[in-house]
Amino acid sequence: MRRCSVAKEDKKASGLRSSKHLLNLTLAGLPELDHFPSLEERQKALWEIGNEAGDTKSGWFWLAILAVVGGAILARYVAGWLLSYVALPGELEDILKVLTILAVFFLVLRWLHRRGAAAELRRKLLARGVPVCMGCGYLLRGLSVSTERCPECGRAFDGQVEKILTAAETPDAAPPH
Repeated sequence: MRRCSVAKEDKKASGLRSSKHLLNLTLAGLPELDHFPSLEERQKALWEIGNEAGDTKSGWFWLAILAVVGGAILARYVAGWLLSYVALPGELEDILKVLTILAVFFLVLRWLHRRGAAAELRRKLLARGVPVCMGCGYLLRGLSVSTERCPECGRAFDGQVEKILTAAETPDAAPPH
């Protein structure tokens, strides 16, 4: 089954609402969110991702800042060039440039945010003993290690996925963490 949903009883029992964490709203629609064993585990993973993403010592953080700012600057010049072919009043042209810059700024920011978050969620799931494909996020629970590849994208199982699936096949083994 591609998506597992968290039971309504779990939501009521935990006292957590799915929108409690801001990342629940900005990452809505990622199937990886549904694979966590509980809402508490999902909230904890989102909290960890939020803290890691805001680490100013990370090179990826500054690369993302550069991409967002660079995209906005590029949008300003492209919008100016495109608007030079249309006769518009000066104020309207300025408003369109600002709106274009803002649109590109938020689109690049959203793309960077969601792109990295899916892979991070998959890593968090593997760390919690939930077998998912690192390539596409497909839930691999119930598959045998002998399958060797993700049925969704064809990617070979990672070592950690093999350990989780092997532990699930062995009734005596505890899930790896």
